[in-house]
Amino acid sequence: SGEIMGVAGVAGNGQVELAECITGLRHLTGGHVLIAGVDLTNATPCAIASAGVNYIPADRLGVGLVPNLSTVENAVLRKYKQDAMCRRSFIDYGAACTYTDGLIEKFDIAVPLRNAPVKVLSGGNMQKLLLAREIEENPRLLIAEHPTRGLDVGATEFVRKTLLEQRDHGVAVLLISEDLDEILMVADRVAVMYEGRIVGVVDAHHVDIAQIGLMMAGAAGARA
Repeated sequence: SGEIMGVAGVAGNGQVELAECITGLRHLTGGHVLIAGVDLTNATPCAIASAGVNYIPADRLGVGLVPNLSTVENAVLRKYKQDAMCRRSFIDYGAACTYTDGLIEKFDIAVPLRNAPVKVLSGGNMQKLLLAREIEENPRLLIAEHPTRGLDVGATEFVRKTLLEQRDHGVAVLLISEDLDEILMVADRVAVMYEGRIVGVVDAHHVDIAQIGLMMAGAAGARA
């Protein structure tokens, strides 16, 4: 908790699979997933989310959000079963709208119409909505996979600032990115992956960039 662990590596070296294994989206054939000391290996995504793991996937529109659902419906995807958000078997739309309005204001999300499909939002505002939904769940572990990919400068700065704020609030953040500069800018430690394995962990504040580059390339003798 209270740390951003960056995961660096050339694309295709297991970073995505790591996130999917932790979040229950991929079946493990070996190893264990422990959340706060509890073994959740191959638990369902719902069980892992209930344990305090929240996920910002790289594919914000294909995995993180449902394109044809509205901003309100996407905002309550993690809350629709809670008593405050539903009446018997139906969503309390008034409560859902109030909750969504709070997220829009708090995270400065530009939404033309609450009932319009979320796919009409800009990439930056989609990412803000995704961040808002996951962060408002008060995560124990927040996994952010390529959270600034395809965003403009303003949205990128907002995302990085938000991750740092979460760290300062005691959240454990796992930042997966192919942008080494981004990782070194916000992470406390950096784990380097090569061919599906973590080959070294270094201090992001006292780092030898050349060594990280060699580890990312799988150079013999470079592994920490």
